[in-house]
Amino acid sequence: MFCHIDGIDFSIIHLPLITAMQMLFSLPKTETRKMLGLKMTMRRSIAKWFWENMPPNALAMDVPTRPASLKVDVAAFWTAARRRITAKSGIVAPKQSAIVICCLSREDCWPECANAETLLKEITEIKQTLVQQEAEIRATEPHLRDGNMLFEELASWDYSKSSCKSYHTNRHRLANMETALFKGTRLARIDASQCANLHYLAVPEGILEPHELVDGWGLFTVNLQTETATLATAPKPHDTSDEMQVLLAQNMALAATRQVNDMLGIKINGDGTLTLVRPPSIHHKPLNH
Repeated sequence: MFCHIDGIDFSIIHLPLITAMQMLFSLPKTETRKMLGLKMTMRRSIAKWFWENMPPNALAMDVPTRPASLKVDVAAFWTAARRRITAKSGIVAPKQSAIVICCLSREDCWPECANAETLLKEITEIKQTLVQQEAEIRATEPHLRDGNMLFEELASWDYSKSSCKSYHTNRHRLANMETALFKGTRLARIDASQCANLHYLAVPEGILEPHELVDGWGLFTVNLQTETATLATAPKPHDTSDEMQVLLAQNMALAATRQVNDMLGIKINGDGTLTLVRPPSIHHKPLNH
């Protein structure tokens, strides 16, 4: 291969090197200091919301899941009541867990796709149609209602057993379109990992509407100026196991330990030795709301 640019002879460059250079230039851009600051603001806002509305037993940031390369911005868990094993000891196990992914823009919520906005529009229309069809099913198929609920607003319906064929067609179409839109995103990978009961997405105000989010996820909208998070949509419980919740709790402990070391100025080297560095300076300044 021969190339001559500005008097420089590139004939000695081999194909593997050129391929490596192309890969290097195609890598995603590193987050800027401003982006990191905004992400931290969102994490603080979410943590504040949890402590004020449903205080967890533990909370951590930047927590790895399974696979370990996939991290969530905020993770929390709530423990069950102490279970007595003997008269002198007992254990506490997580009974519920939550993870939050923070995105700063619409594009961060799904892979780059030429027809992403078109898919979102169609998904919104299908969801609106499903709401109307479910209202019709409740009126024409009352036997699908859970008879154990006394109050209508709390009643649940088994729409999967409806005789309305168009409803099932739209459900199947919605699932396929959401797969096309969200496949490969952190949201889809988190769903597959089954690491927690409750899944949330957090975005700045005005970035995303609740009906644009994949079914089952909760949505936080964050005011970046006041550092206030609002729960726009509550999540539906996801399937997980006791083992996965314990694994998440362990990963939270590891993440918190790493953050404590950073705050104390303790650097653990690759060979296991320790180096003391200057701890970061912290200035506690109340926010003006």
